[in-house]
Amino acid sequence: MSAGLLGDPSLHEADRAAGSGGRRAVRWGAAAVGVAVALGVALRTHSPSPLWLDEAISASISGLPLREVPEALRRDGAPPLYPLLLWGWERVVGDSATQVRWLSALLGVAALPAAAVAGARLAGRAGAVAALLLFATSPFAIYYSSEARMYSLVMLLVLCGFLALDGYLRRPGAARGVLVAVVSAALALTHYWSLLLLTVVGGGLLAFAWRTRSRAPARAAGWMVAGGVFFLPWLPSFLYQFTHTGTPWASPMGWFAALQWMVVVWGGGGGRTTTLVLVTVLLLLAGIGATAVSASGSRVVLDLRGRPPGRALAVVVGATLVLALAVRRFTGAAFDARYTSVVLPLFLLLVAVGLARLPRAIGTPVLAVAVVTGFGSAVPDVYFEYKTQAGLVADALRAQALPGDVVVYCPDQLGPATSRLLPGSLRQEVYPTGGSPERVDWVDYAERNSGADPAAYGRDLSARAGGSAVWLVFHTHYRTYEGQCEALAATLTALRGDPLRLVEPDGVYFESAHLVGWAPLPPPGP
Repeated sequence: MSAGLLGDPSLHEADRAAGSGGRRAVRWGAAAVGVAVALGVALRTHSPSPLWLDEAISASISGLPLREVPEALRRDGAPPLYPLLLWGWERVVGDSATQVRWLSALLGVAALPAAAVAGARLAGRAGAVAALLLFATSPFAIYYSSEARMYSLVMLLVLCGFLALDGYLRRPGAARGVLVAVVSAALALTHYWSLLLLTVVGGGLLAFAWRTRSRAPARAAGWMVAGGVFFLPWLPSFLYQFTHTGTPWASPMGWFAALQWMVVVWGGGGGRTTTLVLVTVLLLLAGIGATAVSASGSRVVLDLRGRPPGRALAVVVGATLVLALAVRRFTGAAFDARYTSVVLPLFLLLVAVGLARLPRAIGTPVLAVAVVTGFGSAVPDVYFEYKTQAGLVADALRAQALPGDVVVYCPDQLGPATSRLLPGSLRQEVYPTGGSPERVDWVDYAERNSGADPAAYGRDLSARAGGSAVWLVFHTHYRTYEGQCEALAATLTALRGDPLRLVEPDGVYFESAHLVGWAPLPPPGP
C-alpha cells in the first residue's frame, strides 16, 4: 500500500499539492487497494469441497416445504433467519454446493462497503481504507463467506448494527431507533451468541447514560430491547432448544485454550508462519487502537486507561468473550471459534483504528504486512483444504453399491454430507435411530446414544438387508458414540464375514470417514 493511504486525513491536501508525484502515489495506492479487494471478493466465491455436516444440514432444512422448516430448526438447535433466507435463495438460485454458498459469498461481499463506512466513522479516510482491506483479506471472513452457514450474515449484521447505533447516537430519531431495533432482532435470530453481544452493548449504553446523564444512549438501549418483540414468536423454540439440544459434540476447553484457539482461527488457523505473523500484527494494532493518544514521526503515545473510540470497541469485544466463556462454564455450552463471528467485525474495526493512529510511514507497511499474511493464510484454506471426505466416500459407493443396498452412517453426523451425493436407489439410514440421513436430530442426543445397543442394531440391520450388501460409513472419534461404531462393525463382520474396505480416514479432511462393506447374505437353502 502506498504512502498517503494512512495517517491524518488532512494530509491528503498536502499530497495533492505535491504535484504529479503525489497524484501518482495516490493512483498507485488506489490500484493496490482495488486489486486486494478484488482478490478478497474472488476468494469468497470459490470453495471446491462438497458441503460438510453443518452446511448439508442447512441446505436440507432450507429444502423443506416452508411450513416444515420451523420444526426442523427446533430439533436442529439453530435460529431461523439464515435458514429462511437460504430457503428463498434455493428456490431462486438452486441448491447445489456452489449455489447455496453463493448466498454467504454475497453477504460477505456486502460486508466490505459496510466495513469501510464504519471505519470512516471511527477514523476518517485512513480508517475506511484500513477497515476495507482488513475485512477483504481476513482469513476468517473469507472462509465463512465460502461456507453455507450463518456466520457471514452475522458479520454483516454486526457492521450494520454498529452503523445503525452510531447513526442513532449522532442524531436520535424514531426512524433510526426502529432501524436499531430491527438489526438487533435480526442478530438475535441469526446466532444465539448475538444475545451476549447485545447484552454487553445494551449494558454499556445504560452505564454511559447514567455516568453522563445523557438520554440518547439509554433510549438506544431501549430500542435494542424493543427489537425483542421480533424475537418473541421464536422464544418457545429457543427455550426448547436450550433445554433439549445443547452441544453434545463439544469437548471441554479451558478459558485460556479457548481464547488461544479463537485468536489462531482469526489469523487463518493451522501452524503457518503467515498465521503467526498476522495474529501478532492484529493484536498489537488492536492494543494501539484501544490506547493510542497521539502519533508523530516514529513516536506513538499510549494511555493504558484507553482512549475513545477504540476503548469502547475493546471493552465490547472483551466483555462479550468473557460473558460467552462464563456462560459456557456454567451451562456446558460449546465454545467454537466460528461463534466469535459476533465480535470479529468489532475487533477488526479496533485494528483499523490502531492503523489510522500510526504515523503513515509506519502504518502503510504494517497494513501491507497484514494484507499479505491475510491472503497467505486464506488462500490455502480456500483452495487446498477440503472440509469433508464425503465426496470420496460417495464416489466409492456409486462405483460399488447396487440398487437396494443398505448404507448406514455411524454416527448420524456423517449422513448429511454423503447422503446428498448418492442416488435414491440406495437405502440409507443412520445408527442408532434408523432414520433418514439428511439431517441430525439433536434433541436429547447424548441420552439417546447412551441407550443404544449396537449388537442388536447390527443383527436387525443384517436381517433387513437380506440379500443386499451392507455399507457402513463410520468414524470412531465422535463424542457420545464411544466404542459403538466399532461394535456395530464387529457384529456385521460376525454375521456376514470380513468386509471390503474401500475408504480410510484421511487427516487432511476436517470431516473424514471409513467406508466398509459386507457382501449379501447367501440365499436360504431348499
